[in-house]
Amino acid sequence: MALLHRLFGSAWLPHLVLLGLALAWIASGGPFPAPWAEWLTDYAEYAIAAVGSTVAVLALLYRQANVAFQAAIAVLAFFALGHATAAELAVALVAVLAPLNYFALTLLDERGLLSRAGLLRLAAVGGQAALVVATLEYAPAFSRAITDTTLLPEVLRGGYNLPDQAMVIACATATVMLGLAIAQPLPSRVGALSALLALLIGLELTLASNRGLLLPALFTLLALALLLLAILQEAHRLAFRDGLTGLPNRRAMDTLLASLGGRYTIAMMDVDRFKAFNDTHGHDVGDQVLRRVARSVGRVGQRGRPFRYGGEEFSVVFPGQEVEAVVPALEAVREEIAATPFRIRSRHRPADDRRGSRRRGQGAEQAVPITISIGVAGTGEEATSPEEVVQAADQALYRAKRAGRNRLAQ
Repeated sequence: MALLHRLFGSAWLPHLVLLGLALAWIASGGPFPAPWAEWLTDYAEYAIAAVGSTVAVLALLYRQANVAFQAAIAVLAFFALGHATAAELAVALVAVLAPLNYFALTLLDERGLLSRAGLLRLAAVGGQAALVVATLEYAPAFSRAITDTTLLPEVLRGGYNLPDQAMVIACATATVMLGLAIAQPLPSRVGALSALLALLIGLELTLASNRGLLLPALFTLLALALLLLAILQEAHRLAFRDGLTGLPNRRAMDTLLASLGGRYTIAMMDVDRFKAFNDTHGHDVGDQVLRRVARSVGRVGQRGRPFRYGGEEFSVVFPGQEVEAVVPALEAVREEIAATPFRIRSRHRPADDRRGSRRRGQGAEQAVPITISIGVAGTGEEATSPEEVVQAADQALYRAKRAGRNRLAQ
């Protein structure tokens, strides 16, 4: 169970593993049992329609309409390849349009399928599908003239089979999508990037081999599997991540504690006088304080695993650590928070950030000290179960509060 939590909790790892296995399979020559290949070729459209519909429905159930659109695009792309009389032209059109659509859907916020924005996106995807069909049927010469135009220098050509337009668009969109996924590794962003790469690999192999629809079918299914994985990862993130601070939540902590054995230490932290702060400055400012504290707690050393326990409480679990070993790391967090006053914007501060930054230090902001109290306890004769260690850490936290706050107690 712990392995599954780590797998779904990592935005990148499972996608990299699946893509790596696919590339290794290609490098080995792409062996595939003949009966399976024959079955997949004969029933590819049914299989892809069924899997794609499943992914789209699950995406809509989890309010991820953009992922549903990406699944629909993958299915429509395969149907275009299967029904086109000019396979190379169909590959070229799909290779140009798919990256642009995946890129746009990565940038656009979720709005729901039945919202105005969702219906516009549905119309855009449907319109592109109709345009591809009309182009392949009635204007193949026009499309071929565009896709046959060379854009890249001769020295760069020859190592790929996709048209230059597709390569330029694919490289540009994939690079930006990679940057966005690195900056904010959300499952939807990583899943869109990995699914797009799977589609592009399948399209390239379609032109490079003579295995018919087998390779595009396999890589379309891989793309849909990667989108499904992103949906499951997002569901896991919503269940085990705190939406405000981004830290794992109490449920995630309970899951970790259930898997621990032997020696471990737990620290319980509480923002001092937070209720009074909230009453004075408002909940929006209070949320900013919690995010600020969470950033500091998230950087705790000694291999500590930070969590938002609830409200203004945070916790850190140190697997395999003694209390004495983790105290310096916890003190460093406490001192960092206490040494950095929280600046509250004045109600009269300009909404424009540039004007506001010029007024910084001129009375436009109020510096308010923020402190935390910490209680820490570890496994021993008096506390052997996770519940007993948490209770002991809570009692130590209360002692720190009674002793004057902004301190650590054991």
